Amino acid sequence: MQPRVPNPVSGVDVLALPLSTQEGFVLSRVDGSSSVEDISIMVGIAQQELLSILERLAELGAVELSWRPKPPPPKESPKPAVPLRPPDEHFTRAAPNFDPRELDADSDVPAEMRKRILDAYHASEGRNHYQLLGVGYDADRKEIRARYFELSKIFHPDSMFGKNLGDFRPKMELVFKRLTEAYEVLGKKKRRAEYDEYLGTIRETTEVRETLQAVEQVAENIRRSSMPRMEAVGVPPPREALLPPAAPAAEQEAAKVSMRPPVSTAERRARVRKRLRQGLRSASTRPPAPMPEIEAEAPPSGGAAGRQSMIDDLRQSIRASAAVSGSGVGEGAPSAQVTVHMDKAKGAEAAGEPMVAAAELQLALAIDPDNGWLQMEYERLSKLVARAMADNYEKQACYEEKTGNWGAAAKSWARVADGRPESDEAARYTAEALVKDSGDLHRAQKYAQRAVEVGGETLPNLTVLARVYLAAGLKLNAQRELEKAAKLDPSDEMVKNLIREAR
Repeated sequence: MQPRVPNPVSGVDVLALPLSTQEGFVLSRVDGSSSVEDISIMVGIAQQELLSILERLAELGAVELSWRPKPPPPKESPKPAVPLRPPDEHFTRAAPNFDPRELDADSDVPAEMRKRILDAYHASEGRNHYQLLGVGYDADRKEIRARYFELSKIFHPDSMFGKNLGDFRPKMELVFKRLTEAYEVLGKKKRRAEYDEYLGTIRETTEVRETLQAVEQVAENIRRSSMPRMEAVGVPPPREALLPPAAPAAEQEAAKVSMRPPVSTAERRARVRKRLRQGLRSASTRPPAPMPEIEAEAPPSGGAAGRQSMIDDLRQSIRASAAVSGSGVGEGAPSAQVTVHMDKAKGAEAAGEPMVAAAELQLALAIDPDNGWLQMEYERLSKLVARAMADNYEKQACYEEKTGNWGAAAKSWARVADGRPESDEAARYTAEALVKDSGDLHRAQKYAQRAVEVGGETLPNLTVLARVYLAAGLKLNAQRELEKAAKLDPSDEMVKNLIREAR
């Protein structure tokens, strides 16, 4: 039988314990090596009484008794089970985004599954690959793979093999196809890098578009605030009814002048252009007006950070100009706010940000619409912005063509064509994408004809126009264009094939 050896507990403040003299004396002899029998001899206490004292010391936490059974650990209260989130939760919306009658389609699909299929089918339209899989943009390949297989088990038509899926089958197939495409792109390093670059281009063009729309809205508010307003609400009454009945003729005439209808934005711009043309015609007889001397702000440096700083600064300009629209704009020399906008515009252009520069000038022009120099500079910068936007849209279009997304490619090429009105190539590519997407053929015809008008009757332009006519079933029109193309290159195989198709 092993000797019973009590062990002292380290770190215990003995003086703080409620010990009797005898208990303190026993505790002083507990050293971790002396047995109960040894301690009994040293302190002169019978073993049975000593065991009682040691039990008391153990309860106070001063010693440990190896032979004493340890109390069972306290039972932890069971933690409430965290419900697992379904992998397709990102498709669910608070309000259904589909016609409730779709739930009643004839099929063997369970009621709950019907809703999940319809949620995914309608919500997946327009989402990018990350949003389709419901993962973050920093998700690693392991997470992407796991999420794809979770969703596949739900939306693969074979998951309900042998059941009548009815109208739900094509919807499941389309959702599964989109999920598979997302996985194949994000699951491969090179394809994912190309896709991330494509998304970056989309974000940039979207930011530019939204910023310009915000600027246009503020500019329009400023223009409206500077126009005379009728006090009456609704249909304005005749001018004569608003004149004081006993007013003298001169006062009546002045009242009529003050109540002229507001000048529209288009009319105002037309007047500015007319004055500009008049100024250009007389330029040979007088020296050109000097450009305003403006001290340009130092362009911020730092690449993307510098550009973001400019965008933030532009937003401050928008807010500042929005305040102007509440009080109107006076006549005469440009206000201090106009000078601020012109200063920022020059700094932005020097930093290679024509969009920011054009937006600043648009705000300045809204405050001072009769400033011919502002108008010319704004039109110049607007063309630079359109071309810069066209470059980004071309990158988008090329990626969309590469992946066979012809509907998106048609939209992107159309924006390229808008930014490059002199390019027959952009117009031609727009028409081609519309034909391949089976899109609006009337619109495709316009772009194809524009390509011919801009670039002439070249073989590519005539061929595209003929293909548009063939897609529309206008074979005689297609034959006419193909005859011209055949004269340019009788050996071209594509032209020969199209001629056979047009017969």
